[in-house]
Amino acid sequence: MVNYGLKDKVALITGANNPQGIGATTAFAFAREGAKVVLVYKRIPRPFDETKTSRNGTDRYFQANAGNADIVEGKLKAMHADILVLESDISDEDAVNDIYSKALERFGRVDVLVNNAADGDMDGLDTIEKITRKVIDDTFSVNVRGSILMTRAFINHRGDYGRIINISTDASQVFAGQITYGSEQGHARSAHPQHSP
Repeated sequence: MVNYGLKDKVALITGANNPQGIGATTAFAFAREGAKVVLVYKRIPRPFDETKTSRNGTDRYFQANAGNADIVEGKLKAMHADILVLESDISDEDAVNDIYSKALERFGRVDVLVNNAADGDMDGLDTIEKITRKVIDDTFSVNVRGSILMTRAFINHRGDYGRIINISTDASQVFAGQITYGSEQGHARSAHPQHSP
């Protein structure tokens, strides 16, 4: 058995309310290794067709992201994980400061930051013909500003140990209908070298 050295480390994971999502899966992996977990999520309400949510696809994705983190929290509790769940908006500087204040109050430190939260328009507005300023601002406010604010706060509050994990996709190559999300993802891959403090 491999010891990853995560027992009693504190991992803060954003974008963690989708039970089948990367954030939730990452939280489960940290909890299995004995880490304490801070889940941060924001409900993103979008219209979806209830009759289609049992199948894979956009409607199921929208439903999962519109909800709270109760299912993820329940699974972590069943694993006897030590957790803190916060509903917040990482694009807001005051909210980011509050996230870290609550995490530090509960656990005394944050050792690992997982920047997983992301927003992208999936309503057909993020094409070169239909793109709006709101779509651009909403996407970049979470995916870029939010990740930077979370990283800055982590750097300013970490102790002797610190790791940052930034989750990205190849949206710049395959999401032709989401140009804002794709341009942000392509920039993130090229502009941020792999580095752990």
